[in-house]
Amino acid sequence: MTDAEQPITVEDLRRKALRIKDIAETEVRHLRDERGTQIIVAGVAVVCAAVAIAYFLGSRRRG
Repeated sequence: MTDAEQPITVEDLRRKALRIKDIAETEVRHLRDERGTQIIVAGVAVVCAAVAIAYFLGSRRRG
């Protein structure tokens, strides 16, 4: 081994593993929050569609 090569220590591997774990946890949180937002938006769209259909059907019966 030359002077330019440095062996990888257990501590180096531990630090890299913790960094990867932190990145993965951050991504999971982001995806979970994004998924929750998608579900809420879809729910609002369904409610709006139901109200629009009810209004349309109600207005046809009166006229």
